[in-house]
Amino acid sequence: MSALTRLLWLLAASLGGADHDPECLLLGGLDVVRARAFVEDDASRLRDVYVDERAARADVGVLRSYRDRGLRLDGMLMVREACRVFARSPQRLTLEVVDRLGPTAVVSRSGETQALPHDRPTRRTVVLERSVEGWRVASVREG
Repeated sequence: MSALTRLLWLLAASLGGADHDPECLLLGGLDVVRARAFVEDDASRLRDVYVDERAARADVGVLRSYRDRGLRLDGMLMVREACRVFARSPQRLTLEVVDRLGPTAVVSRSGETQALPHDRPTRRTVVLERSVEGWRVASVREG
């Protein structure tokens, strides 16, 4: 994937063209950090995304699965189709989100690249909590 294509996808995801509330931009920023953790195969970066290890468990498992198979991700990006604040307080935001995985490929140890199948939009409820480090994902639930 070209650098220009990555930049365009990054801007589309982080700016969230279908966002109804500016707080959704917080999620876009966290998605960028999460994508970097996946592309760099660096689970420690997920501390900047999730409130704790329990919240990060699913992503850590996916990273481990790719590593165990000798694969790394290239170009991961979540594309938001819609986002709105469902509930808010000074310490917590509950977002209703419809997103999908943008163009992403896996690269094998030998350097062979294979595109992942196209993802369909998925509705999620994402809870963000404010911490001393900033906003972090506390939970993600489909449906």
